[in-house]
Amino acid sequence: MPASHLLIPPAMKSLVYSAPMGTPGHFRRRLRRVFATAILFAATLTLLLAPGTAAITANLPYHLEPAMTSSLGAGQQGLVADGKVAVWEDARDGDPDIYAYDLQDNREFRPAPKAGYRIQPAISGSTIIWVSGNEPGKRTIEGVDLIRNTPVTVTSEPAEVSDPAISGNTVVWRERRDGQWLIAGKNLSSGQTFQASDSAAKNPAYPSISGNTVVWQDYRNGNWDPFQYDLKAHTVTPVTETPDDETNPVIRENLVTFYRVRTNGGSPQLILYDRDTRTQKVITSDHTVAHPAIGNGIVAWEDWRSGLPDIYAYDIEHDEEFAVARSQQAFDPAVYQDGIAWINRSGPVKSRVQALAMVQRLPTDRQDPPAVPSPDRLYVPETQHFMSTGFKSYWQTHGGPALFGFPLTEEFYEKDPASDGDIIVQYFERVKLEYRGSLPDGERISLGRLGAELTESRQFAPVAPFSSSADRVYFPETQHSLAAGFKQFWDANGGVAIFGFPISEEFQENGKTVQYFERARFEFNPDGSDTQSKVILGLLGREALQQKGWLPAPPLDTTHLVE
Repeated sequence: MPASHLLIPPAMKSLVYSAPMGTPGHFRRRLRRVFATAILFAATLTLLLAPGTAAITANLPYHLEPAMTSSLGAGQQGLVADGKVAVWEDARDGDPDIYAYDLQDNREFRPAPKAGYRIQPAISGSTIIWVSGNEPGKRTIEGVDLIRNTPVTVTSEPAEVSDPAISGNTVVWRERRDGQWLIAGKNLSSGQTFQASDSAAKNPAYPSISGNTVVWQDYRNGNWDPFQYDLKAHTVTPVTETPDDETNPVIRENLVTFYRVRTNGGSPQLILYDRDTRTQKVITSDHTVAHPAIGNGIVAWEDWRSGLPDIYAYDIEHDEEFAVARSQQAFDPAVYQDGIAWINRSGPVKSRVQALAMVQRLPTDRQDPPAVPSPDRLYVPETQHFMSTGFKSYWQTHGGPALFGFPLTEEFYEKDPASDGDIIVQYFERVKLEYRGSLPDGERISLGRLGAELTESRQFAPVAPFSSSADRVYFPETQHSLAAGFKQFWDANGGVAIFGFPISEEFQENGKTVQYFERARFEFNPDGSDTQSKVILGLLGREALQQKGWLPAPPLDTTHLVE
């Protein structure tokens, strides 16, 4: 029985906390930022993809690949993302303005048609919003609908507003009225405004919204707690209520992530809280984290476990933490549709937005050689894949690379068309090996029916029955015959047990004499010196993987074309 080394597993704003402006915590935060920036400038580091990222994500159904790098910016911050668009604040031309990158079209652009003083972007779907104005007490919130190419007005009267967030057609933000901070909101479709925070709120800050729920941090009980507002029920309730400081809440559907600093002096924690089950999980602890982001089943954060900022992430479904960027100058992560973006600084001012895509892991992904070789698991450097136990033994005793070619995948599960159950398979250049544990010993490993499967849409005319001879045999099972050199090769290498019955006669295909069998395609090799070398198996394993889109298709043959 082959060992199941399966590539696809079953299942498949502050440095301690971001205190609002005007509080002692805000001053401490800025001081720490200045200190950290000085260290980064002295280090003069360059961006490095997390060393060992492939190994760290080996248990996840995807791997990380570079997705984008923005133009060189200055003072970049406030990175957010949704769908396939990342948006950030950038002062590359002097005043801060809003820049965006479309990861679908690989295009960087400015959402606003004219330059202006714009900060603190937010995005939902095709709508990008931001805070406009360089005077803190005289700012507005506006934006643009990218699909309609129309401006969006959230607030029109200059006021002290900040930290907008958007979900669908609803925008929330922080605003000071009559000397008191509150969380305000507006429905862009109806134009109706509302107040999310209640009269008991004290210094509410950092609103986040998902669907019909708004969350923020609130100091009403002498410590920071996350609170929530239900847009339908018009009620305010605590998300959690503990003696600890719990800050920077970010919500996505039923999940809220926030940062916890415990009153007993224990290690800081990044928490993931499920509002439906009222359960929580400590994602990471024992070191400083900042700027949590959540989306598409991923939590990402700025992580200071090394003493300098890196980006780490956590896959919720698979309960797996992994490194994203360990450049020691990575800040402000954002999660987009199928990847993670962040800001990479190359000095005290200059920076770029970078992103990695989470690309589905395939059985065809090439593997690194083992640190310690194993007799039960053979690494094939020609194709950078492993063969294990039963498949390895079968391959070695039935002709090896000369007959089957080298492995093109690892072992993985595939639906069995005969039983609709799962079987273990491994594709080679010329065949597919299948393992069925329910069969008796000696019958559990066989070749898959690639010949029949790849010609399912083709019609091969049958031949009339005839009496078989030593040189030519008729098979009533498929109404086809086998003769001459192909017959000799078939007989010498296992016959029907290995290749199945013929499903076509000999014919010319792509300049070669070929014949299809249930599990293989024979091809005549005129350069062969003996019976064994005059016939080779066609590359059905490779062709099957190309049809799946797991391997690139061969280039078009244009040698027959003339000018």
